[in-house]
Amino acid sequence: MIKISSAKNEKIKDLIKFRNKNGKLSENQILIEGSRELERALAANIKFIEIYFCTDLIHSDQKELLADATSNSKHLYQVDKHIFEKIAFKNNPFGIIVIAEFIPAKLEDISITDNSFILVAESIEKPGNLGALMRTADGAGIDTIILANKITDYRNPNVIRASTGTIFSKKIIEATSADVIEFLKNNNIEIIVADPYADKMYYDVDYSKKVAVVVGSEAFGLSDEFKDQADTLVKIPMKGFADSLNVNQAATIVLYEAVRQRK
Repeated sequence: MIKISSAKNEKIKDLIKFRNKNGKLSENQILIEGSRELERALAANIKFIEIYFCTDLIHSDQKELLADATSNSKHLYQVDKHIFEKIAFKNNPFGIIVIAEFIPAKLEDISITDNSFILVAESIEKPGNLGALMRTADGAGIDTIILANKITDYRNPNVIRASTGTIFSKKIIEATSADVIEFLKNNNIEIIVADPYADKMYYDVDYSKKVAVVVGSEAFGLSDEFKDQADTLVKIPMKGFADSLNVNQAATIVLYEAVRQRK
């Protein structure tokens, strides 16, 4: 273990860069902060590369988590409180920050079965919405999430926080919309697109086969590319002035109708 008491330490400078780049320092690394997120990363056997901790910020009931985390890496750094507060994303930081290995999957890594159930999220802008989508997908039993034409990086700490750490048990894939469509078509996976201007109601569609549910950007909706190539477009009834729901709300409604049918 190495003690760090200076903000000029090169490791601290690197972590501040990591923070300023919204968690993106390497294509295969991710920053984890927060007790629930760390617990779920440990449960998913995520490899911890470096662990930074501040004993002044760790509560007595969290010491076991610190012990579990530090047993998962040989590179341990004890950081003074005033330094730790500089590298933390949270205003009231939890006393452990982990740099972990998290390698994105590829389309060809997806195992296709007769019961495949995939969520595709195209060009989601807000980290909170993307993280919430991952949490919803987890609840619906989906283990593969494809980010098509991605805007927000899944490594953003706000994504991880909003996902409540469920991201670590998911297969996360980044690809162009064109490549995703080609992959789904080649594998005979039904493409069901959520669109507020569709003719069919979301509950009038069969989700019991191989299916990919596709949701799009909050600001612009789905691309014409996806809508043109979809097997089915579905809508959620809207009785008020708004013409659409928040993307995670819409995804939740459609995905849980699929869960109801597939039970």
